[in-house]
Amino acid sequence: MSTRPLAKQLWSQESFAVLALPALTTLFGLQALRVLLPSLVWYLGDAAGVSYMMLGPLAIGIFLATFLAAVFRRLLGQRLALIVAAGGLGLARLAEQLSTSPLLDLVLVALGVVLFAFFFPIYLAQVRGQGGSATQQFGVGFLLGLALDTALHGAFGTLDLSWQHSLVAPIIVLLLVAAQWWLLARTPSAAAQKTDAPFLSNLPLAALPLVIFLALVILQNVARATTLTGWPTPLVLSLIVIANAVGLALTLLPLSTWSVLVGAVVLVALMVPSALAGGAAAAMYLLGNAVLFPLVAVIFRGLGQDEQRGLWRAAVANGIGWLLFVLLAFVYYISYDIRLGIPNEILPPFAAALIGLAALGAARSTPRATASRDWTPVLLALAFLIAPTVLWLGWREPMATSGQGFPVRVMTYNVHNGFNTAGRLDLEAIAQTIEQTSPDVVGLQEMARGWAIDSSVDILAWLSQRLQMPYVFGPTADPVWGNAILSRYPIKEWGNVPIPPRTLLLKRGFLWARLDVGGGEELLFIATHLHHIEKDTAIRQQQVPEIVQFWNQRQRTIFLGDLNATPDAKEMAMLRAAGLQDAFAAIGTGAGLSWPADKPEVRIDYIWFSPDLTVRDLAMPRSTASDHLGIAVTVEVKR
Repeated sequence: MSTRPLAKQLWSQESFAVLALPALTTLFGLQALRVLLPSLVWYLGDAAGVSYMMLGPLAIGIFLATFLAAVFRRLLGQRLALIVAAGGLGLARLAEQLSTSPLLDLVLVALGVVLFAFFFPIYLAQVRGQGGSATQQFGVGFLLGLALDTALHGAFGTLDLSWQHSLVAPIIVLLLVAAQWWLLARTPSAAAQKTDAPFLSNLPLAALPLVIFLALVILQNVARATTLTGWPTPLVLSLIVIANAVGLALTLLPLSTWSVLVGAVVLVALMVPSALAGGAAAAMYLLGNAVLFPLVAVIFRGLGQDEQRGLWRAAVANGIGWLLFVLLAFVYYISYDIRLGIPNEILPPFAAALIGLAALGAARSTPRATASRDWTPVLLALAFLIAPTVLWLGWREPMATSGQGFPVRVMTYNVHNGFNTAGRLDLEAIAQTIEQTSPDVVGLQEMARGWAIDSSVDILAWLSQRLQMPYVFGPTADPVWGNAILSRYPIKEWGNVPIPPRTLLLKRGFLWARLDVGGGEELLFIATHLHHIEKDTAIRQQQVPEIVQFWNQRQRTIFLGDLNATPDAKEMAMLRAAGLQDAFAAIGTGAGLSWPADKPEVRIDYIWFSPDLTVRDLAMPRSTASDHLGIAVTVEVKR
């Protein structure tokens, strides 16, 4: 029996060519979004000092431009509009890769995101005349782009290519952009005269940006999954790559309305907040993506109608979706700074519910599809397992080393979520700043492990690999943001303790570890980040006693962190009254100003030590890798 028909079912060169263009365009669009969101927050909001009240309208203004897709196509014509939308996004992405200016980065990715949004209705017009199977194939290409983006993002330890210093990053982007333009040159002109549909038939298109919201914040977020499972990043990446392949395999099945309903309910249930960890969290990622992918395919199949001329209905539905995206993303993260009256935890299940409704509407309005025998997208998704393989090859699990007892070098560093004073993500500069002081133990604050506004990077896992130092993590605001300890010495015991008031939007806590420093000696190491509003000294005066009580006069203790209070504040007097001693006051010179790093004005970062210890060799490396300066001292026992 000939195997040729089976080979054709498993792999189709024609199918690959059709899938590759939307996949690569989706890849570039997602990469642009992961630069746009932090550029708005950290460049405009933090470095340039633009207020949240202005950032919100500006961000909304960028996404309001997505409503202009029909005008864009009318001015350029179908073929040129497609080339400019997809190819222009690729070129903007390449230019952003080569840029070293945060302002230029912002302009390029804002343009890129608008072109990415234009691509959906314009490419939909390109394939609509071919029916529901063609639009579903467009959807599979979009999903393949999600899977490719996750694989590439994860292959570099969740630090996006945009923030890489090596020559490898621009070479990869150049090759991918060249491939996209080659595919555009091979794309024929649309033959259909009717490229739109009634508005209600187009409305499911609004769900696609919500799919991107869920992917960026949760379901394709490798950093978040690493934090929740506690697994090594390569293993987590393998899990999500396999989940994506399973999800693409399920798009080959003919789904009934009832199966779509069940899938929608499961997706919403998985997004409901819960304290998932370990294997349970892994199961959520596996099942969540496996359910999401076929729902998206159903939505795209429902967009296969072409009963109207023009494009404005699809453009409006698409614009509504992108407006929802920016509102959900803005509300999700601004809720840590501004009390909005709704918990951000309800937003993922809300987005999932809208996706489910869109899939149900599409399933009810279109004939049930027949099973597909084209396994090309599944094979491509499985090929993305090369990404975790590459990551595994360079992965070295940090191992604790045996010490010789005191002295011990300790450091505190608020890493500003990885962003320097110019508003760019620069983890290498943070690593180099830490290395300057040669610490044995580091207490880190503002440790983001998967926030989309921080480019969905796992700062802690990246630094742990780069510095080859094991870590423990203490989440405070949510499961993926808080304090961390890096230690070259074995951590015998550790814990994460919440501190009051628990009504704060950005909740706080302290992280402690009992370290075996060798020679039969131990060090109790406590790291925290107190409430940040300058005038709220009363709140910090609630927080400090919790830490003092935990310390309980134990010997050989270091307490450090960003305490957000000046030396003359009442909360600092409470520490002195309890018996702790200020390392800078003991041996420092000058004023010890630690913030902001480019022009220090106040001292709010501290290392305190118990009375049985002594300190020497204080260092404050001058660096703008963060908005805080780090502080390091060598700790000895009084003999």
